[in-house]
Amino acid sequence: MGKKASLTDVAAAAGVSSATVDRVLNGRGGVSPDKEKRVLEWARKLQLDRNLERQPTRIVRFGVVMQHPANPFYEALQQTFVKANALYAGASIQIALHYFDVTAPKETATLLAKVAQKHDALIVILPDHPLTMEELRKIAARMPVVTMVSDLPLPEKLAYVGLDNRAAGRTAGELMGRYVGAPGGDIVVVSGMQSFIGQGEREMGFRSVLAERYPQCRLLAVVETWERPERAGELVGNILREKSRVAGIYNLSTGDRSIAEALRAYRCAEHTVFITHELTLERKALLQEGVIDVVLDQNPELEAMTAVKLLARHFGRHDEQDIRTHTPIGIYLRENC
Repeated sequence: MGKKASLTDVAAAAGVSSATVDRVLNGRGGVSPDKEKRVLEWARKLQLDRNLERQPTRIVRFGVVMQHPANPFYEALQQTFVKANALYAGASIQIALHYFDVTAPKETATLLAKVAQKHDALIVILPDHPLTMEELRKIAARMPVVTMVSDLPLPEKLAYVGLDNRAAGRTAGELMGRYVGAPGGDIVVVSGMQSFIGQGEREMGFRSVLAERYPQCRLLAVVETWERPERAGELVGNILREKSRVAGIYNLSTGDRSIAEALRAYRCAEHTVFITHELTLERKALLQEGVIDVVLDQNPELEAMTAVKLLARHFGRHDEQDIRTHTPIGIYLRENC
């Protein structure tokens, strides 16, 4: 039988002193998150004969910065982060939610700085803006940052969790081309904010498939709602007022109810193909009514839990190694939801 690992063995493997290993394993605190993580990882790998599953004494704080849960997608994220907070309490992890206004990038940058001062890691769902990116790069240089839902040009980030948005847009384009069929027609894209990179990637994927395979589907307009649901219906209504027929609408963000109302008002609901994202209860109802034809879903609950799990592993509070950061694209029609 081989020799059992000692504190000295763990210290050598982790590149710290034996005193540091002792402080971590006996919960005395005063050890940096990075060293604590290395000690716990090597203690498990070397199968040190200690109770490594007891609750760590040092609390690790994750800050989530996202839009206010005014729409069902962000509400689902909020509820999942609250659930994760309770789930990871035994690992001494605390998760706090902070909300920003998409129309106020300067205030958002200030919020990021304040949140970072009080937390050990950040999870962010943000548009790409010079002011927020400047602050986020400073933060990512000193703590782990996970981007979610819409990625950001942040090389220092720990990971991106979410859909391959370009693939999602290509999927929407393929479905639109097939649904509209040989006659083709005018297509309208409804965007929330072009500065959300994920939405831009969806649009690019959508455009590319139509150009490659379905040139009879002509992109008439791309309109931007600034993430205001009611504005989506207003913008679509303006187009329908001028056009006798629109073959398809692809919504990248929020506002499906108001778009549905505009389609009904102009008696287009039956013959306009409507493709959107996120299977909320409202969208499920519109799908079953036949107003929406396809919903592409990214499972916000899975994304939120994955982001928390990645950070928990980073701080040595979770053991799973094979954590998939790209979530699958769910395709829902009237018959399978």
